[in-house]
Amino acid sequence: MSMKAQSAMEYLMTYGWAILIVIIVAAALYALGIFNPATYTGRIPTGFTTLGTPTDWDLESNGNFSIILKNQLSDTITVYTVTVTMGTNTDTWNTTPDLGATYLQISPGSTYSALPATTGLDLGSPTAGTSYSVDVSMLYNTGSGLDHTETGTVTGTVT
Repeated sequence: MSMKAQSAMEYLMTYGWAILIVIIVAAALYALGIFNPATYTGRIPTGFTTLGTPTDWDLESNGNFSIILKNQLSDTITVYTVTVTMGTNTDTWNTTPDLGATYLQISPGSTYSALPATTGLDLGSPTAGTSYSVDVSMLYNTGSGLDHTETGTVTGTVT
């Protein structure tokens, strides 16, 4: 009976050390941020086929979102609204500051901040260091009399 007990004890010790090593490696990988999706989230824009790719964007931990777009059309565009959505949070910026004012006009090749620099758009209270994906929709007119919508998504890490 003692030979069986010794064999069982050696079996348990071998697997015990192997499990301990796996736990230590997993803890080290967790400490290095390997299991955090924000580690792999780059600043990637998708969509935005007509007006052009955004040149810069940022989501702060207080929920303020700002984006800078470039008019790559050959016509001056008139921007009416910019709507951003992240999960269940949606906010819209109407580019007319008050009644009687004209809408935002962007000449060809110009870059512009699609959101007011002082306030940005409010997308809740995301946690700093986490990854995000924001859907952007912009209603504009090229002067042809027809309204168009430009949509796209930007991803990044909350600052």
